[in-house]
Amino acid sequence: MMVAHLPIFFVHYLDGRTVPRFDMRDKDGIIYDPIAPRSGERFIAKCSLVGLTDDDKRSVSWELHRFNDNKRFYLATDDQVFQFYQPKQRLFAEHELDSNNWYLIFDPLDREDYGDLTCMLADTGYNTSVFLTRRLTVYSEPLVVQSSTKDIEVSEGDNVVLQCIAQGQPVPQIQWMKADASPLPDGNIRTIGSIELPINDIKRQDRGIYKCLAVNLVGFGDTWTMKLNVKFPPFIHCPYPEVGQAVNFMVDVYIECYVHGYPAPRITWYKNDYGGIIADQTTVDVLKPIWNSYKYKIEATIPEPNVCTDCILSRLTVINVEAADLGMYVVNATTNDKPYSTAIDTVSIYETPECQQFITHRDNIGCRKIRFSINSAQKKVNNFDFKILITLILIIGLQLVENIS
Repeated sequence: MMVAHLPIFFVHYLDGRTVPRFDMRDKDGIIYDPIAPRSGERFIAKCSLVGLTDDDKRSVSWELHRFNDNKRFYLATDDQVFQFYQPKQRLFAEHELDSNNWYLIFDPLDREDYGDLTCMLADTGYNTSVFLTRRLTVYSEPLVVQSSTKDIEVSEGDNVVLQCIAQGQPVPQIQWMKADASPLPDGNIRTIGSIELPINDIKRQDRGIYKCLAVNLVGFGDTWTMKLNVKFPPFIHCPYPEVGQAVNFMVDVYIECYVHGYPAPRITWYKNDYGGIIADQTTVDVLKPIWNSYKYKIEATIPEPNVCTDCILSRLTVINVEAADLGMYVVNATTNDKPYSTAIDTVSIYETPECQQFITHRDNIGCRKIRFSINSAQKKVNNFDFKILITLILIIGLQLVENIS
C-alpha cells in the first residue's frame, strides 16, 4: 500500500509512529524577537518541536542561506555553535534537555545575516525531512560597497558608466550629484533612482568629483565619491597678448598664460628672435628655449578652482628689461601621452615711456624708487635755485642802499 506524502509541518503516521513537526501556531514559522530586527540589535530566533514522545531524543540544527553571496552556513546544533567564533563570538545556541524549544541568538545581528533561516531535525530517522524556514530580514542603514566605481580616467569622446552599489534594508535609493554642485552631464543638478550613471561621448567639462548618496528610512545615508578624469589635448589662454614696460630702468616685466590639459602638459618658453609667424611645432623647434637664469624666472602655480580646473598658471618674468628683451615670446605645451599633441601661444613685450609693472626682482631699484630719486633731485635743484635768487636780491639791495647814501 502506498502512503501519500503529506506537506511538512503536519502530523502524519509512518509505521505506527508519530512524525515530529515544528510548531506553526505563530502562523509564520520561526518566532523572531524582535519581529523586525535591525542590524546591531540582539536578536533571538525560536523553534518549537512538537509530537515528541518521552523517549524521543532529538537534535535540531540551524542553517542560514545568506543572500548577499548566496552561501549556506550550518550555524548550530542544539547548544553547539559552528560559526562566528572569531574574532569575537556573537552567535549562541540554547536548548534545555526537557524542553521542546530551541533558540538561536545573534548578539549583535549583522547586516550580512539577511537571508533564509532554517531550523531542522538533525536526524529524523524517517524517510522525510522535517524543517521550517523563515525569511530573516535585517533592517539596516545604507552602506555603499567597495565594488562601486573608484577614481577612473577616460579619454574625451569615450562612453563611461559610473556605478554606486549600496546594501541596506529597505533597499537604498541612490542620488547622484557633483561635488561642486555643477550640473551633471544630463543637465540636472541631481539625478535620483539608478545605481548607474551613464555618460556618453564624454567631454572635458564632464570631469570632476562625482558623489552618490544612498538613503533609506533606517539611517542617515552613506556617501561615496569618485573622481572622473578626462584626457584632453592642451590649449593655452594668455589674458594679455601684449605687455608694455619701460626699458633701462632696472625694472622687470612678467607675462602670464593659463595652460589647460590632462594629463598636465610639459610647458616651455621661447624667445622668438627670428621674427615671422609661429604656426606649428616645427617652427617652435628652431627656437632656443628659455631657462631660469639671471635674466629669466619661470614659475608655475595651480589657480583656485573657481578660476579654472585642470590648468596651470605659467608666469615668465624678464629681469631688468632692456631693449634687447623686447619682442615676441612663445609658450609651448606638450603632452607626454600618445598620441602626442601640442598647443602654442605668443605674447609680445613692447616699450613704454613709464614703468607699467612694479618691481618683482629683489635686486632691482624699481619704478617707485627711481621716481622718488628723480623727484628728490628736482627738489634739491629747485631749493638751490631759490637760495641763489635770495642772495642776488640781497646783494642788489645792499648796492642800492650804498648808492643812496
